[in-house]
Amino acid sequence: MAQGAATWLDFWQEENEFDDSMSVNYAYFLARVEKYIPLSKKLKVLDIGSGPGNLETAWHDRVAEIHGLDVSKRYNEIARQKHAGHPNVYFHDLSPDDYLNFSPVLNQKFDVIIVMSVVQYYRNAAEVEQLLKAIKAVAAPGAKAMICDLMVGGSVLKDIGSIIGRSLRQGQLLTMIRLLIRLRLSAYYTVRKNNGFLVIPKQEWLAMCQRLGLNARFVEEPLTMQQERQNLFIEF
Repeated sequence: MAQGAATWLDFWQEENEFDDSMSVNYAYFLARVEKYIPLSKKLKVLDIGSGPGNLETAWHDRVAEIHGLDVSKRYNEIARQKHAGHPNVYFHDLSPDDYLNFSPVLNQKFDVIIVMSVVQYYRNAAEVEQLLKAIKAVAAPGAKAMICDLMVGGSVLKDIGSIIGRSLRQGQLLTMIRLLIRLRLSAYYTVRKNNGFLVIPKQEWLAMCQRLGLNARFVEEPLTMQQERQNLFIEF
């Protein structure tokens, strides 16, 4: 599983330990996000970093259209097969060499934009600002965007402690401990050690949004199982 991976881009192109575990964090998110983004059959959704299509599984029959963007062709192939019977669901490949180029959807406008647990794998704050510009370019008037699972400070140990505590309260402790052990013994540990995670303080996020004229705020409650991480809500 992802044994030859040297970078995060490499890691997500190969079979990995998250393939079967993303649904736990997604279930937690889905139970809370509609407080901020109510769904309707009129909405067109963009899922940036769509992975194996978990958001599409939950929302395909509750919105007008949903488009997934991902750098992993493997995940897009899995997602396309999973949603072959859903004509309102689309998956678009992003180039590993230019993954902030959203040209596959550049001529479209979206009412809802979700970025789930993606930004920590970016290389620097300049890429994050480019992401915000790309979101702004495809946001319809009145659109809402949620950028989730942001690392804004703290340590990896705090992050692990947070998710273990949340897993215990959700009755998922054993599943999470198994995943953490698998990650420690896998290529994930080496890739993380060599590449790290992108950490951007909340003040820097808000300053970027201000420069771009975005109406943004951090939501007060956790939306994912990593309680230490933050979630940025943008209204257009």
